[in-house]
Amino acid sequence: MIVDSHLHVWSGDTVTYPLAEGRSISEQATADLLIDTMASTGVDKAVIVQPAHYMYDNRYVTACLRAHPGRFAAVGLVDQKAPDAIERFDELLSLGFNGLRIHLASRVSDPSEWAEADQDALWRRMGDAESSFCVFGPSKHLSALEPIISRHPRVRIVLDHLGGPPAPTDDPEGAGLNRALAMAKYPQVYVKLTPQGHKSVEEFPHKDLFGLYRRYYDAFGPQRLMWGTNFPGILRTTGYGAALEMFREHLDFFSDAERARLLGGTATQVWPELAK
Repeated sequence: MIVDSHLHVWSGDTVTYPLAEGRSISEQATADLLIDTMASTGVDKAVIVQPAHYMYDNRYVTACLRAHPGRFAAVGLVDQKAPDAIERFDELLSLGFNGLRIHLASRVSDPSEWAEADQDALWRRMGDAESSFCVFGPSKHLSALEPIISRHPRVRIVLDHLGGPPAPTDDPEGAGLNRALAMAKYPQVYVKLTPQGHKSVEEFPHKDLFGLYRRYYDAFGPQRLMWGTNFPGILRTTGYGAALEMFREHLDFFSDAERARLLGGTATQVWPELAK
């Protein structure tokens, strides 16, 4: 089974599903388009991550879960600073979600706010629910989150987009990359390997990035890596089918068994509902 661990969807109907203030739609990303795209490339299931287009209004993703039972897992978004954050998380659990997203570089004035004591109750609840946080943002902010990660080892952490290291050309000493790789010391931390063609200076399959992916393989081990595309953005860059081809056929340091974990096994471990 092949699972796309990272993508976003939104409706073209902005009356039923109004966009958050300041947000706009520049491309299609409906559930129907996603399913057609997955079917054309043999991708079986996926993890929908609540898009910032709707902020804390998770209704469209909820509708996708209801319309396609068993096809998707979902990661929601709540106001973690609100007094009712735990209640909102429990509500999402009841709707079929399993996890929340942290935007390290937005929604707070300082990333260290995500690790303050007022967040512990929510993290304890997420640990009880065997849930996870997807973490999005530049790797320079990851250290700000470390205190609460270390306090809550039962909460799985999934780093979106390799943990946000800068492009190799912008990080010649590798400091940003090393910050992301350092998170491997926490056994509950996983990494989404998504296509990084925008950081490559070579044509597809972007062989100049293979060494980057190998660094994650060596640091985290293949059992904590998962493949994702970043649909719909991938449609205007690498291409959805090519994004799968890159990891299925070109990164030859994965064994067949390890590649099976990368392309689905690890995601079903973090989101067990996908295995049903």
